[in-house]
Amino acid sequence: MNKRIKFISLSILLILTSALPLAGCSQNAKVSASTTSSTTDQTSMSPTYKDVVFATTNNDNGEKRELKMNIFKPKDAPEATSVLVYIHGGGWAMRDYQCDDAPKDTNASKAPAQNRPAPETGNATDQIAEDSAYKIFKRVLNSGITFVSIDYRLNSEAAFPAQIYDVKGSIRYLRAHSKEYGIDPDKIAVAGNSAGGHLTAELATTGDIKELEGDVGGNLDYSSKVMAAVDFYGPTDLLTMAPEMDPSLQSHEKAVETHDSPNANESKLIGFSKEGQGIGVLRDIRDKNQTDSPYWEKVKLAEIASPINNVTSDDPPMFIAHGGNDSLVPIQQSLRLRDALNHAGVENIFMSNSKAPHGNQGEDVNNVAITWITNKLLGK
Repeated sequence: MNKRIKFISLSILLILTSALPLAGCSQNAKVSASTTSSTTDQTSMSPTYKDVVFATTNNDNGEKRELKMNIFKPKDAPEATSVLVYIHGGGWAMRDYQCDDAPKDTNASKAPAQNRPAPETGNATDQIAEDSAYKIFKRVLNSGITFVSIDYRLNSEAAFPAQIYDVKGSIRYLRAHSKEYGIDPDKIAVAGNSAGGHLTAELATTGDIKELEGDVGGNLDYSSKVMAAVDFYGPTDLLTMAPEMDPSLQSHEKAVETHDSPNANESKLIGFSKEGQGIGVLRDIRDKNQTDSPYWEKVKLAEIASPINNVTSDDPPMFIAHGGNDSLVPIQQSLRLRDALNHAGVENIFMSNSKAPHGNQGEDVNNVAITWITNKLLGK
């Protein structure tokens, strides 16, 4: 049975933001004083349980790969806490679970990321490198919610569905070890940005698709479903990124190179990155319905790897944010996911800062997202 769609007006969104007033525009800015104080802000805390191995698996070349997570327990938590699991971005090609808490490179530039101008070239690597919502979502610690940042295999290590197998393995691990870590197995939500947003939406929309469950980490008696999801500017349809890009933000030629070519990260994600291959080839095969093509299985893989194709009425509530000035992931990707959720009767909120790039969405959006996911996890 379809769930009743909740329409959230601008006035309600403004009421939500009043619960977490503005703290400036920096992606890594501290939470405002009215939300936390110098003694209660926990966003800079170190992991309570560090480098926890939740699974041991193999890369496509047979090399052994340990998957890890960092678990942050809020201070003075009196009982089993709700959990927000964070999935990092990086184009499926870089970063790991440590994110902003990784050991600092002393030889790196001393200029704070928030003081550098946003990249305007449209190059994927330029935008990926500057993008992190980690500390935004880590704010849930201030509300007594456990924060967990997880690892997954990159597209240079293994092709899809390895990444969603890894993500689901992490959720099952947390449920299986809920007593050990003092968490509530029934109150687990997920959030991610960019490639992590894609995996967040893929997790939320594939709870009933057995071929995307995998057995990474075991614990197969436990569910990998989540109760809510926050997707910040994640791809939702791997086959349509290039044609959906606004040419005023990125030239068609650059969009084709970024998304359709064998060099595209989504081409690498599904293992179709040799000369003469690429997402653009698969889209052409799909559009012509060439079911006899030797690459038809890759077409179907790209489709099932796209959350837009997996939406059903029993999916969990979702919060989607996407900037109108995003020159890496077309905003149309999130608009179409919103429409699919609406059509299926799945509760959702969509917010867009018209000036936001692929990255910092601004504190209005950040605060509403954190308020929304906090309320879901705490049952408010």
